[in-house]
Amino acid sequence: MRRSAAPILASLVLLAAPAGAEIYRWTDAEGRVHFTQDLSQVPPAQRAAAEQGDGTGAGRLQTFEGRADAPAPPAAAADSSPARTAYRVPVQRAGAGMLVVARVNGAYAVPFLIDTGATDVLIPASIARQIGLEPGPDARTKRYATANGVVEHAVVMLDSIDLGGAVARDVPASIGNDMEFGLLGLSYFNRFSTHVDAAAGVVTLVPNGLLESGAIRGGRSEEQWRSEYAGLHARIEYLEAEATRTPRSHGREIERLAAAREELARQLELLDAEADRARVPFPWRNPR
Repeated sequence: MRRSAAPILASLVLLAAPAGAEIYRWTDAEGRVHFTQDLSQVPPAQRAAAEQGDGTGAGRLQTFEGRADAPAPPAAAADSSPARTAYRVPVQRAGAGMLVVARVNGAYAVPFLIDTGATDVLIPASIARQIGLEPGPDARTKRYATANGVVEHAVVMLDSIDLGGAVARDVPASIGNDMEFGLLGLSYFNRFSTHVDAAAGVVTLVPNGLLESGAIRGGRSEEQWRSEYAGLHARIEYLEAEATRTPRSHGREIERLAAAREELARQLELLDAEADRARVPFPWRNPR
C-alpha cells in the first residue's frame, strides 16, 4: 500500500454534523463488530449504545443521504456492472478521507476508506475473521510500501465487492492488522472511471470497459502484474547473490538463505497459479 491510513483513522472522531443516513456499529455477545445503516437490524439491547456511541464518535458514524450498502446482485451476474452505467455512492467525510460501506462476497457490509493510491483492497484482520477470510500459513503473501515502512500481508481473492451497485468480481485483497477500517484500492477501482466530489460527499463510478477489453486481468493492469513479478524476481536474485558471497564456513547463514530462497520460489508458484486463473498473458509475467 502506498501510505498509512493512521492519520485518517485518528480523525474519525472529528465527524461532521448529522446529514441523513447513518452507519451504526454494535458488538455482539461473541465480541464481533457489526455495521449497518438500518437501526432495526441492531439487537434491541444494543440500540441505545449504537445510537449514542461512546462519546467519541466511535459508536455512530454520520453519513450523507442515501445508501452505500445496496443489495448484492445474484451470483449469476456478470463479472462487473453494465458499461456506461453511472453509480453515485454517498460517502462520509473522515478528516482528509472518505468512508463508504461496501458489500463483500454478496453478504457482508464492510466499512472502507477510499484510497485510490493503494495497490490492492485491504481488509483488517479482525473483519476478515468475521467473514471467514482467514488465510493459512501457506497463503500467498505480498509486500506493500507504507509510510511506516514495508509490510508483508497475506493475499486472498474476494468473490465480489459491491459499492452502491458498482460490482467488481474476483478482487485481490490483502489482510492487514491494526486497522479499524479497510482500504478500497485499485484492485477494485481499476474497473471503473472514478470521480470523487468531496464537497457533495459523493463518489461516482462508471465501468470503464478495461475488464471486457482484457486490459485488466484479475483486478490488475499489465504494469501491476509486471511489477509484482519483478519484485519477487529481484528478491530471489538478491538471495542468490548473498548465498554466493557467504563463506561456506557460515553454515547457518547459508541454510537461512536457502530456506528464504525456497519460500520465495513457492510464492512465485502461487503467483503463477493466481495469474493462470486470471488468464494473465505470459508477457505480462516478465519484468520490464
